[in-house]
Amino acid sequence: MKRVLLSGKPFAEPLPEGFLYHGYSVFTTLRAEGGRPLWLPDHLARLRRHAEALGLGYPGDEAFLQDLKVLLAAFPQAPCLRLRLTVGEGVWLSEARPYAPPPRALYREGVRVHLTPYRVHPDLFPYKTGNYLPYRLALEEAKRQGAFEGLLLNEKGHVVDGSRTSPLLFRKGTLYLLEGGLEGLTREKVAEAARELGLKVERVHLRPEELEGALLLAGSGVGLLPVGRPPEALFPLIERFLPACYTE
Repeated sequence: MKRVLLSGKPFAEPLPEGFLYHGYSVFTTLRAEGGRPLWLPDHLARLRRHAEALGLGYPGDEAFLQDLKVLLAAFPQAPCLRLRLTVGEGVWLSEARPYAPPPRALYREGVRVHLTPYRVHPDLFPYKTGNYLPYRLALEEAKRQGAFEGLLLNEKGHVVDGSRTSPLLFRKGTLYLLEGGLEGLTREKVAEAARELGLKVERVHLRPEELEGALLLAGSGVGLLPVGRPPEALFPLIERFLPACYTE
């Protein structure tokens, strides 16, 4: 029988080896505002799709809904929470912690990004798996360079993902969704809103030298964050995804 120590203490129910050591899991992260998880049905649907694609047994929406009742009740005063739901081999995990978005000024001033040499997995790139090391390394390199986000490439040299956000590009009235990375839910919500605001939306593969325009970062935690000061035409779209923690 295997024995496992977690932070030096016995862990009563060891997690499957594939979960602990091989990244054999899928997860989703989402923001809760005022006790309400944003786009929860979409997150659960994606989690189920990704679990099934990797051959992991999905425990059912109800398992996570019950967990969320307990977790949300544990933080009744928190304006924002970061939730993480994970499916592993025969197990699932639900986590919550208070969350503070980036300073509001950055939504007008913008942040910096850093192009890293790290690449997404050629087969697993659409799925949000526990095999997350390239993304973690990209983020650490970006931080060392004083940047908020690190960008990742695919095997063809296209910019396809961020370490914790999905990149988009705005140029001449068109919002371009950079394809080839994780299936970003916030990015798809941004695309829907952009169409409602009269912007054209296209899906493209772009190399670093082709990123001419205003770069944006979409993610469940940050909403829609510009890289550098964005053009005035983008402020209505950015404001629509501003975390409610700032407005309460």
